[in-house]
Amino acid sequence: MRQSPRVGLLANESVLRHLRPGDTIVAGQVLGEPTALLDALFSSPELPDVRLFVGMSLTDVHRRAPGHVQLVSSVGMAPNGQLASDGRMDLIPCHMSDLPWLVTDGPCRADVAAILVSPPNERNECSLGVVSDYIWPALRAARSVIAEINPNVPFVHGDTIVALDRIDAAVHSDRPLPEYARAAPSDLELAIGRHVASFISDGSCLQLGIGRIGEAVLRSIGSARHLGIHAGMVGDTLLEFARDGIVDNSRKAIDTGLTVAGSILGSANALALAAADRNLRLRAIDHTHAPGEIARLDRFVCVNSALEVDVLGQVNAEVAGGRYVGAVGGAVDFLRNSVRAAGGHSIVALPSTTAKGRPRVVATVEHATATRSDVDVVVTEHGIAELRGQSTGERASRLIAVAAPEHRDELATAASLLGV
Repeated sequence: MRQSPRVGLLANESVLRHLRPGDTIVAGQVLGEPTALLDALFSSPELPDVRLFVGMSLTDVHRRAPGHVQLVSSVGMAPNGQLASDGRMDLIPCHMSDLPWLVTDGPCRADVAAILVSPPNERNECSLGVVSDYIWPALRAARSVIAEINPNVPFVHGDTIVALDRIDAAVHSDRPLPEYARAAPSDLELAIGRHVASFISDGSCLQLGIGRIGEAVLRSIGSARHLGIHAGMVGDTLLEFARDGIVDNSRKAIDTGLTVAGSILGSANALALAAADRNLRLRAIDHTHAPGEIARLDRFVCVNSALEVDVLGQVNAEVAGGRYVGAVGGAVDFLRNSVRAAGGHSIVALPSTTAKGRPRVVATVEHATATRSDVDVVVTEHGIAELRGQSTGERASRLIAVAAPEHRDELATAASLLGV
């Protein structure tokens, strides 16, 4: 058995002993990002040439990485998008379901896992607490595990439990975890939410993208009860629904009675709710995004947004104005597999125009994240376009009908030129 790790405020020497030139370090994302640990590494002049794989970030810690650290991610959202534009970060287009392979057997195989954990309990077990997703397979595969031990991390069960003797070296920190503020949907987004909510009824199992449209859907579900959750991320509102009994997961064919998610993305309130919820389980991506698991969840409704959709039904969730600002993420995993569940639907929900009036239902998307055969339903404030099983021409007609009225004639002309 390994000795317990030597810990201190900045245990640089202890941590650096476990790094080798050329190593790939895989670090946790969002609220599970070990910012104090990364700062300790970045501030050391002895840090060797390494590659650092990161996910979605709510901080600017990666900007402090020295130039000889190669930054890699599959997420182009801010601040990663700017780092990529500056030539400081390489972006890998990758479905969420492929991340476990990428960090265990693929090109970004973890030599070292950099994790954020709670202090150990009486059984000398720490908890990843706020994230499992890809960091769980990474730490299981890694040669070495380095950690930030932080009392602000709640103890949440699932694919989260890390024996203290699995940690080779650590730093202690009491930094507050970053917060992700609950979105406030506009009237337009609430109109979209009401359309989406027509697919949700008692016993539905939900996956919702985090953001204003997801929040609008939750504000619009009305009297639906006995809801289930199987998602990549959960935030304040879904955890409140679980506290209040709106979500009880009682009708799920798998994980019955349990709220399942890959990570928590919310405020301090969300962390408190997560710590108190005995029926919450954080699971790794190979469970949350597994096609076979999703297909077993009857009446599964997944809702994700996009940057634009075209008249062929292709979806762009990555590129705007030539800049990479999004991610492939988990949307396509859910789009493809929720419709294989009995009574399942996958919904792409978006406003029909940008804030500046540019169309988001377009002739041809700038970048195709999801192909036309992946898409089931598209919703805008103007209505619902059900596409699955429809001909190319009928799909175009239905999509044009939910576009902004001022753009419909030009879209009809474009569709005709495309032969649809």
